[in-house]
Amino acid sequence: MESGIIGLPLSGKTTIFNSLTGQSAQTSDYAGGKKETNLAEIAVPDKRIDELTKIFKPKRTIYATVLVKDIAVEFTEQGGIAPSSMAEMRNSDVLTIVIRAFKDESVLHPLDKVDPLKDFIKVMESMIFSDYAICENRMARLVKESKKDNNEYKILEKIRDILEEDKLPAQDLLHPDEAKIISNFGFLTLKPLIVIANTGEENTAIDSLEARLKELGVTFFAIRGDSEMEIAQLSAEDQVEFLKDLGLAEPAKNRYLQRVYENLNLISFMTVGEDEVRAWSVTKGSSAPQAAGKIHSDLEKGFIRAEVIESAAMLELGSMAEVKKNNKLRLEGKSYIVKDGDILNIRFNV
Repeated sequence: MESGIIGLPLSGKTTIFNSLTGQSAQTSDYAGGKKETNLAEIAVPDKRIDELTKIFKPKRTIYATVLVKDIAVEFTEQGGIAPSSMAEMRNSDVLTIVIRAFKDESVLHPLDKVDPLKDFIKVMESMIFSDYAICENRMARLVKESKKDNNEYKILEKIRDILEEDKLPAQDLLHPDEAKIISNFGFLTLKPLIVIANTGEENTAIDSLEARLKELGVTFFAIRGDSEMEIAQLSAEDQVEFLKDLGLAEPAKNRYLQRVYENLNLISFMTVGEDEVRAWSVTKGSSAPQAAGKIHSDLEKGFIRAEVIESAAMLELGSMAEVKKNNKLRLEGKSYIVKDGDILNIRFNV
């Protein structure tokens, strides 16, 4: 699962990246001309995995992870996004837009004035422009190949007409079969979005931005990037005290991952044993064979059945023997829809 962090130059997106990941990536990259993407894989906190580890005492414990990418975005003179930045953005499952909401005279703003709503509109217009260009180019190619009547053209036309009005296509605009047809394009405006207001010691008003995002149904929250970047470098114990001073119960990473899971409609299931206790991410509504495929493709192909235990039952009873004794293990077939917190043992034959 990948989340790409983007934003205007000097918005503090690398500061936000560091606050989410605990990394210490250079925060003056844009001014220094650096165009590399910063990467970090962060573990998704899960108390159930912590408790299951105590029960099974495995050789290793593996949490679900999210790959976070701090993408160096370049904008074209025409108002779009440069091809050098597009590939990383299109590969992301969710896009996080960092909007500058702090005032600092020593850090110039590329649009001259700190205006969160204006910055958001600028980023969105660039995404719309880039997606519109792809639609137009591909549709022209289909016309040239006498394929104007096929499904791909009709889907692209539907998207283009919405982009032409400077609007964002709704997340549920396309039927799953339609989405599959144009999935290779990786349209930016069809990806789930999270907007983070990067605040500081002195802030600018974000009311108009928040209101606009509410209209669009886009997830929004604020992070004081400078402070939380420093806190993220501390031990877990020390973080608690400093977060209290900011009136926060959890670090930025936890708050962010919760929103990533909500936007991507993800849940977690577990596999347990003496060798490994592990969490796996899967889309809500996935069947048992689809969940098995997350572990290994052979398990999905040769799926026979799944042994299912609710993690709450395992944590309450404390052992596999007690779970079986109390009839808390059940067998489920191919039509079973996996629930958040399910412990699965897949039976298969290839």
